[in-house]
Amino acid sequence: MFRHLSIKAIVIPFIVIVLSMVIYSLWNPLDNSNTIGEFYNSHPDAGPDAESWGRGGSYFRWRSSLSENSRWPELNIFYRTFGNSDNPAIVMIHGWPTSSYDFKELISELEKEYFIAVIDTPGYGFSDKPKGDYRYSIPDDAQLVDYFIREILGLSRFTLLTHDKGDSVGFAFLNLYQQTGSSPYQIDHHVILNGGIYLPLAELSAGQKYLTLPGFGDFVTRFILTPDRFTTELAKVYSPTLTQEEQLNMSSTFRYQGGTTVFPKTLRYLQDRRKLEKTWLQALSRSEIPATLIWGERDPIAKTEIADFVWENYLRNRDIAASYWRLPCASHYPQNDQPKIIAQLVRQSLSAEGAALTGVKNSKCAPVLAEQT
Repeated sequence: MFRHLSIKAIVIPFIVIVLSMVIYSLWNPLDNSNTIGEFYNSHPDAGPDAESWGRGGSYFRWRSSLSENSRWPELNIFYRTFGNSDNPAIVMIHGWPTSSYDFKELISELEKEYFIAVIDTPGYGFSDKPKGDYRYSIPDDAQLVDYFIREILGLSRFTLLTHDKGDSVGFAFLNLYQQTGSSPYQIDHHVILNGGIYLPLAELSAGQKYLTLPGFGDFVTRFILTPDRFTTELAKVYSPTLTQEEQLNMSSTFRYQGGTTVFPKTLRYLQDRRKLEKTWLQALSRSEIPATLIWGERDPIAKTEIADFVWENYLRNRDIAASYWRLPCASHYPQNDQPKIIAQLVRQSLSAEGAALTGVKNSKCAPVLAEQT
């Protein structure tokens, strides 16, 4: 009798859990929109600012360069451009788990002086988010950026500005650029914002550590870590914390094509970092492109020890010019926390005369020049 009771004690809760998951899935289906217009037509409660951002963009088709993805069709890749194409160009690459929307405020500060292009890599923002056995890859993203610059933008020269996971894509792209020999374009400057660019010193969150566990990450991102809940947690990494309206807009980019459910796969870019980190940092060290390292000091994940280490070991002793700026009031997303200051640092870095910083003197949030070569 007791044996039968113990079996019931296991089976009945299991059946209840499974039924609950089925009901939840039926009542909360993943978005399967193919376009931004289709998504916002069926989600009128989604963020209006993100909707405006999405509807202002365009798509091009891209097929992964990886043999593991050969059976997958071409993906829709979202991108936007701003400003006059005759002006100096800046290509911006976003981080995990967000999108090109991160750069909206920074772009508004710079678009009158520069031609700016941004892209959502596969699995992010308003680009396609393939599931199943699709292999997300930093080197593949670097190939995508190369294609974007050559075939879509047709740029002959530009500045590369990267953040977070985008730093890794930027380093892989830099390595590709160096291996090409006779590239059809020239990188004039390399701007690097906060990111886990040296993993041994990164303070990864518990979520980042556990999301890639087989099965666990898939379950959590489908039934627990909804776009709204994830956004609420992510908002705390900004300084100041994102407002409710800002969270609504960010959440809609995660909701598009069930974006949070691919987090376990996109987060595996950390595996690429562990495997190729030394190669990428060596590419930075031998680079002949002037570089500007800008770091928010309040970052709880990519702490300033990372920036100090990379500066000391890979940027400081190069023959080409480099500068290292620290922002006392910025956190992990300095382009969102202090877009005006980032814009001024970009202008100064790209100006032959070195544009002066304005409106920040005697401010506790003024950028600090840690070192310059």
